[in-house]
Amino acid sequence: MRLAPKIFLVSALVIAVLCAAASWSLLTVKRLVTAHQDITTRSVPALRLQGTLRESIRSLMRLEARWLVLRDQDYAAAWNQRAAQMADGLQELGGYLETPGERAAHEAARIAFHEYRRHVESERRLVAAAQGAGALKLAEGPAREAAQRAETALTEMTAATEAALARAQAEAHALEDRTWRAVAAALLASVALGLGASALLAYRMTRSLGRLTVATASVAAGTWTEPMAAEGRDEIGELGRSFNRMAERLREVDRLKEDFFSQISHDLRSPLASIRLAAETLHERAHEGGDAHQARFAQLIDASAARMLGMVNEILDFTRLRAKAMPLDRRPIDVLKAVVRAMDEMRPMAEEKRVRMDLAADGGDFTALAEEGSLVRVVVNLLGNAISFTPEGGAASLRLAALGDRLELRVRDTGAGIPADALPWIFEPYRQAHGRRQGTGLGLAVVKGLVDAHGGTVRVESEPGKGSCFTVTIPKTQATA
Repeated sequence: MRLAPKIFLVSALVIAVLCAAASWSLLTVKRLVTAHQDITTRSVPALRLQGTLRESIRSLMRLEARWLVLRDQDYAAAWNQRAAQMADGLQELGGYLETPGERAAHEAARIAFHEYRRHVESERRLVAAAQGAGALKLAEGPAREAAQRAETALTEMTAATEAALARAQAEAHALEDRTWRAVAAALLASVALGLGASALLAYRMTRSLGRLTVATASVAAGTWTEPMAAEGRDEIGELGRSFNRMAERLREVDRLKEDFFSQISHDLRSPLASIRLAAETLHERAHEGGDAHQARFAQLIDASAARMLGMVNEILDFTRLRAKAMPLDRRPIDVLKAVVRAMDEMRPMAEEKRVRMDLAADGGDFTALAEEGSLVRVVVNLLGNAISFTPEGGAASLRLAALGDRLELRVRDTGAGIPADALPWIFEPYRQAHGRRQGTGLGLAVVKGLVDAHGGTVRVESEPGKGSCFTVTIPKTQATA
C-alpha cells in the first residue's frame, strides 16, 4: 500500500476514536485543563529556564577561566554571547514568577549577575593593561563570589517554584482523580487503539528514515560500503532504493576519478623524468660552452619539470592514501631529527623569500614509532605553505613538545592567514583557501592522510592578516586497532 492511504486510514481511525472519547469527557475535562494551565504555562517553563540559567552561570565561569589562561578572543566572544543570553533569560524568567519567595530570589540573582558582569569587564581592562595578576585575583575573589551568589539565588528560586508547583499539582491531582473515574475505561481503550495504530506506522516510517539518515551520513563521510535495507513498496522504500543507486553511482564516479588521476599521474612520471634528464644534459653542455642564455632556459625547463613531477607525486600519494594502499614502515625514530631534516630541505626556499625559520623543542625524549619519510613530508608540506604565504621579513616558527605518550608539533607563520569560511574544508582535496595558486590543492589533504595513518590528529587555527598555526599530534607508539 502506498504511503498516502496508510496515513489517511490511520489518521481517520485516530480521529474517530478520539472524537468518541472526547464527546463523553468534554464537560469534565474543561475543569482539569484549567487546573493544569498554571503548571504548563508558568511553573514548568520557569523550572526549565531556571535550570538553563544555572548551567549558564557555570558555563560563564568556565569560559572566564579559559579566557584568563589562554587569552583567546574566541572565549571572550563566547562569554559575551552567553552572558547576553543569560540576561535575556533572567528578564524572561521574571514574567513566570508569582510568589514573593520567587520574586525575592529573582531580584537577588539579577543583582548578583549584574555585579559578576561588571567584575568580568574589570578583568578584561586589567588584562588589556598587562595586569594579569590583578585580573586573576579579581576572578578568584569578587567575581567568583558574585557568580556563586547568583547560582545560589537561582537554586533558592527553583525551590520556591517547586513548592508552588507541588501545591498546584496536588490540587490538579485531586481533580484528576474525580475526572478519571468517569472516563478512564472508554478513554483508555480508545487511546490505546489509536496510539497503537499510529505507533506502528510511525515506527515503520522512522526506522526507514533512520536507515536513510545513517546511510546519507556515511556517504558524506566517505565510509559507505554496502547498500541500505530498502523495505516496502511505498514512497520511503522507493526512496531507499533510489538512494542505493545514487550512492553506488557516486562511488563509481569517485573511483573512476581516482583511477583517472592515478593513471595519468603514473603515465606522466616517466616523460617528466626524461625531460629533467634532457634539461640537465642541455644545462651542462650550455655551461661548458659558455652559453649563459641557453643554460638559463635549460634550468627553467628543469625547474618546471621538477615542479610538475612533485605535483604528480603528490597526486599519487593522495590516491594511495585514499585507497589505503600506502603502508607505513614504522620504526623508532627521533622526530626532532626528522623536523630538522625537513627544515634543511626548505631552507633554500626560506632564504630566497627572506623568511626566518625558528625551532624550539620542549622535552627530552622525542622518539616515536613512525615512518621518518612520511613525517618529513608532513613537515615539508606545512612549512612550505607557511613560507609561501608569509611575506618577506616574516617568520615561520616550529615548536616540538613531548606531552606524555604523544608528541605535538606546531607550525606557526606570520602570513596572510586563512579566511574563516575556508577553515571547515581546508583539509579537503583539490581545495585552496586563497584561490587557484601553484600546486594541486592536495598538500594539506596529504598531510591529514599521513597524520591519520599514524593515528594522530591535525588541526588549524588562523586569523586573516595575522597568520596561521597548524598543530600535529602523533602518539609515540602505534595505536591499537
